[in-house]
Amino acid sequence: MTDTAAAVFLARAAQAPGRPALRLLAAGGAPRDETLAWGEWAEASRRFAAALVAGGHRPGETVAILAGSGFLWPVADLGVLLAGGVSVGLYPTSAPAQVRQVLADCGAATLVVDTAQRLALVQAVRAELPRLRTVVAGQVDGWGEAVGWDGWLARGADALAAGAGDEVDRRVRAARPEDTAILIYTSGSTGEPKGAEIPHRYLLASAASIVEVLGLTAGDTTLSFLPFSHAAERVFGLHTRIACGMEAALVPDHTRLWEAARGYGPTLFGGLPRLYEKAFETLRDEHQRAGGAERERWDRVAWLGTARSRLRQAGGRVPPGLEAEWAELGAPLFARVRALFGGRVRVATSGGAALPGELAEYLDALGLTVLGAYGLTEHLCVAFNRPARYRFDAAGPPMPGTELRVAEDGEILVRRGPLTFAGYRGRPEETRAAFSADGEWLLTGDLGAVGEDGALRVIGRKKELIALSTGKKVAPLPIEALLAQDPWIGQAMLYGEGQKFVSALLALRPAMLKSWAAERALRPDDPAVLEHPEVRARVRAAVDRVNQGLSRTEQIRRFVVIARELTAEDGELTPTLKLRRATVAEKFRAELDALYQTAP
Repeated sequence: MTDTAAAVFLARAAQAPGRPALRLLAAGGAPRDETLAWGEWAEASRRFAAALVAGGHRPGETVAILAGSGFLWPVADLGVLLAGGVSVGLYPTSAPAQVRQVLADCGAATLVVDTAQRLALVQAVRAELPRLRTVVAGQVDGWGEAVGWDGWLARGADALAAGAGDEVDRRVRAARPEDTAILIYTSGSTGEPKGAEIPHRYLLASAASIVEVLGLTAGDTTLSFLPFSHAAERVFGLHTRIACGMEAALVPDHTRLWEAARGYGPTLFGGLPRLYEKAFETLRDEHQRAGGAERERWDRVAWLGTARSRLRQAGGRVPPGLEAEWAELGAPLFARVRALFGGRVRVATSGGAALPGELAEYLDALGLTVLGAYGLTEHLCVAFNRPARYRFDAAGPPMPGTELRVAEDGEILVRRGPLTFAGYRGRPEETRAAFSADGEWLLTGDLGAVGEDGALRVIGRKKELIALSTGKKVAPLPIEALLAQDPWIGQAMLYGEGQKFVSALLALRPAMLKSWAAERALRPDDPAVLEHPEVRARVRAAVDRVNQGLSRTEQIRRFVVIARELTAEDGELTPTLKLRRATVAEKFRAELDALYQTAP
């Protein structure tokens, strides 16, 4: 049997069939009586695979999954791999147009959904998907074409009894490490989703590198709260857990994450910057509200911890006296920090966007070291800080199996290897453009530098993508184009790098504003005009119209309006009239940053 994700999964299940693999948490965070042991998971996935085989599914065909965090997702995902298929994840928050676009692009023959609401999304675009033969749904009321989840697994059980298991086993044996296992859709700079082809060897090599660097074992536990369609949850999460045999608790409602952490107590907390921002805000609030001796303790521990952190980051020696005083005085505060994450966390990681250094240093001073990383869908594990070797101004040294260099123009290049994707589905030109001319180096589109300590520092973005603190990425160009179609909006620039939501700078069309002001005997150059209720209402209506066609992540929560157009003469546009984003952001820094002063 070759080394593929399907084979590794079956081997893991055979080693510990009765040991819990997945646990479903209740809304309040307390564990339910719903667990899925490794052996039960493997049996359910074999039934799913057998149902595919009995239904005429051929090796290499795609099966898409549109569902939230529950047992259905991992059972179906591994079932697809056992049947020799390619698994495609859709974000559970996708708009109907996005569902249609991804399903059409990947050519899914089968689709799995979990709720009636998501089934309705599919129903709205079903007529435009001629290659979609079968829909399997957890809730099927109201649409007779769908097959119920329980009924689908029952079909698989019958097929196994009739001998379909031999064909499933044959497909597992026939699969090769280079075969595509999954497609992960990434927006790219144009906003049009592209299916990154992820081979079995990428999944296994990435998982192995993570296990090695973080020292993960079967005794570790973690929470699963990001969508499984997210590259981090799919690889750093699901397949890394399979690789080392660790248990995961699924969190159906991500807004109850902190309750889930307290109720479950994970030893590994893999989060996004925004989650650590929330923890930081909670702790700093307690720090500021403390008085008397308690405030003195907070201040002293923070001072000692910051000094300790900076020494450790520089690779220096922490004086024993400093270490002892910090540990003794800070013990109650360390317990408070650990309690936020369930009390047992031993490894905390952050990815998707840069974690602000001040924030990371403060958490480290209070006993929680958050290890930052850098990667992309095309090569998820590029660089990672280590528990005993970390910096908060860098992404860390390259991962095992990864070689990188910096091009003359500052772009980070990663040597093509086992951890690298195979290409974009059906897009040969874009696949070639993703690599150097000789095909040996992946072009990341990010700018960086490698320090004398070997750590990678990411210093900018060559691609025009906005990385939010939630880990999601937003392509601004198509959204800006939609905004500029409105008669009131002449130009638009999305903003939000490292923030928790997208905002926008909107330049009104001077002629439109002048005409509107003249009708009301107002001066168009009066700053008060921009705050006029009718002007705000018209701009809000334009933003709302665009937001209707976007996913929640892409939607513009807040905006700032300016009366003049951006110009090349003022250095805000290039000679070809493209936005100079850094220049515009700097000119309007105060106005844009003010949009994030309070929660939306």
